[in-house]
Amino acid sequence: MLKRIALKLITLVLAVVTVLSMAVNAAPVPVIADSFDEDELTEEDIDPKHIQFVGRLYAIVTRQMHADEEEKLKLAKSLDNGISAAYDVMFHFYFSDEYKELGQSDEQFVEDLYAGARGRYADEGGKYYYVSMLEDGYSRYLVFRECLSSNDFVRLCHEYNISVEQDILGDTEDHDYGMTCIGEDYYDLDEDGDLGWCYKGAAKHVRCINEEFYNSETPYYIFADIDNCYIMIFTGSVYQWSLYKIYPMSCGKVGSSTPRGEFEVTGKLPYFYSHGSLCYYATQWNGPYYFHSVTYNYNGTIQNPTLGAHISAGCIRLHIDVAEWIYDNIPEGTNVKTI
Repeated sequence: MLKRIALKLITLVLAVVTVLSMAVNAAPVPVIADSFDEDELTEEDIDPKHIQFVGRLYAIVTRQMHADEEEKLKLAKSLDNGISAAYDVMFHFYFSDEYKELGQSDEQFVEDLYAGARGRYADEGGKYYYVSMLEDGYSRYLVFRECLSSNDFVRLCHEYNISVEQDILGDTEDHDYGMTCIGEDYYDLDEDGDLGWCYKGAAKHVRCINEEFYNSETPYYIFADIDNCYIMIFTGSVYQWSLYKIYPMSCGKVGSSTPRGEFEVTGKLPYFYSHGSLCYYATQWNGPYYFHSVTYNYNGTIQNPTLGAHISAGCIRLHIDVAEWIYDNIPEGTNVKTI
């Protein structure tokens, strides 16, 4: 116990020193339009499709037929950074002073979102849905986020040569078609390049783990988002964590909810039987609660392969390959946080 307390105190001191050092040396976060020196940019340096992408936003969103050329080139150049930059460019227009001064109604705001971010007119169902959100008190930013989290936006980026796939994980082996990030959310991509599984709010969790005192006695940290049904595995150390793996999971149903809090890995079982089910590769993180495979019948056939749902008795269910990886690689003492 004393050894553990001493270790945490030493780690805390080092963390404070690190934060102070970062504060002294930190550079200000650049604004898109101010990210490049004036003399560096000409149209020859920029993908013409990127210039077209920005030019259409001046016309569609802010109704400016003659854009500021310097700003236009800087915004277009930023699109070299892919779909996340396109999201930021969209935000730049839809929440600009120029657009606010137009005084558009909620209905027209939705029409403008469809035209600029989805490249088409709003269908009646979609328009009604987003206008209703605004009438119910949701902010325009939340509607903006949801509208851009769409395959229409992904395909628009493809059309204008904006890269959609992004380097998000340290280990991409289990994500056959790559991943992307739109706003705060991570997505698997499918074989057609469209959005697949959504890891809602994952980008926020990646930021938080290095902004707060997330510590582990091993080089791994496991983070589970109970509400949105996914697990994140980080590698590194306090204030220097990198996202290594991310997977969908299933967790506790109503009345048998998965505990929330801070725990640590304490043991492992190759398999166990429970309530008529067989579970493989069980890694214990809180008393009777384990990471383990989806459930199997006693004869070894899959009983319930469902992921992304609240259906368990409180344990966290994973694809059997994921459960096996955790069983083989995550040491005892690894910290686990469930929220």
